[in-house]
Amino acid sequence: MKRINLLLISLFTIACLVSCEGYETITGDQSDLGEVGTTLTGSFNGASGINVSVVSLDNGVSTVEGTFNMTDPRYKKLMESHPKFFEVDGDKVKVHDVKFKVTTNGIENVSGENNGIIIKYDSKEGDTYSNGRKVTHVSTDNDFSWNGMKIKVIEVEGPTNNTDGVKSVKYWGNHRFGIVAVETTFDDGSTDYATIRIR
Repeated sequence: MKRINLLLISLFTIACLVSCEGYETITGDQSDLGEVGTTLTGSFNGASGINVSVVSLDNGVSTVEGTFNMTDPRYKKLMESHPKFFEVDGDKVKVHDVKFKVTTNGIENVSGENNGIIIKYDSKEGDTYSNGRKVTHVSTDNDFSWNGMKIKVIEVEGPTNNTDGVKSVKYWGNHRFGIVAVETTFDDGSTDYATIRIR
């Protein structure tokens, strides 16, 4: 079974934060990262027992579901603010109905709430997606340390809705590996930086 970076706790944290009405969509061929059976792992503070995977792929839309434990109250607040996608019962979290398009050109949230492009692999520094996410850096060399190697990345910052305890989010993506890291800054000024990797 394929294992990839934590394309969901990372993407949950990111994709559920942006508010937009009209948005551009991603093109490209289906990526292996969105195939059924792809499992999601990562290192977010307070997360353990992650059992999250792509459970269906229908007309290019991947649905992600599963369970994990979360003890960090900052992330719990975020998840409780989005009951359409998260059921929080104590430290146990159930994820459902999270939908993405994952193509060779990028990743797009299509869950029906706060939709839009998360990352486009051909982005240039300074680009702004129609949902407000802005590309703040594009590697010209292998300058990002990840999983014991140096890789090229696209760095993106996105606006938040300011209602779920999150002040800002920055994340890094790569055309081969999807989202490889995410940094969340919470309203209290604290941060969590998570490296996400394929296993």
